[in-house]
Amino acid sequence: LFGHPDREQLVDFLLTNNLLPEDLLHALDYRRKADAVSQLEGMLDRDLVESDWQRFFQENEWILGSDFVQMLGEREIDVDHIADFLVQAYDGFLDLIEIKRPGGTMRFWADALDHGHHVPHSDLTKAVTQAQRYIFEVEREANSIKTLERLGGIKAVKPRCTLIYGRSHDWTSEQTEAYRILNASQHSLSILTYDHVLDRARRMLAIGESDKLEVGDPNRSEERRVGKECRSRW
Repeated sequence: LFGHPDREQLVDFLLTNNLLPEDLLHALDYRRKADAVSQLEGMLDRDLVESDWQRFFQENEWILGSDFVQMLGEREIDVDHIADFLVQAYDGFLDLIEIKRPGGTMRFWADALDHGHHVPHSDLTKAVTQAQRYIFEVEREANSIKTLERLGGIKAVKPRCTLIYGRSHDWTSEQTEAYRILNASQHSLSILTYDHVLDRARRMLAIGESDKLEVGDPNRSEERRVGKECRSRW
């Protein structure tokens, strides 16, 4: 049955004949997302390049949050500027997501304090400047007919950008406070670390630190619960 060459026809057949109970569909979706969280955890332990992260987020766009309806296939803002991701927000307008690799030599906080406070490293300042430039260029192209055609008619009105940058798993309470202040000072820009993205994904699936599971682990509590419900119904 699952070797059927026409997947859409197969799915229609399964749904029309109610061959896949709703609980089983939820369990399959949960398993897929839990595997993605485990994959993200593993990727953070390796020094991967930006293209690896672009590919991962394209395949698991739900991890980037629920602030947008869809990720667009188009990435080009204009000839000179290409964003990592252009997305359609829930209000129907265009937003951006820009990512930087979490590893490498790029730093989040400067080594020296400024008047006793943590300040952004020049690496982060450059990334913020680039994101702000993209916002500016998107606004400049907002009324271009060619741009509207490329983006499927999605308009850019006061676009917002999410910058995913660095790690925060080892921050002190002072750095966490400085991060809050830093984000509050940004206009149309929100900075998330990869650990923020990971924690949000865990919360979406109700996975705690003590519940971290390896890909393929058969002892997933949620799957056992749903599996028991499915068997009892059958």
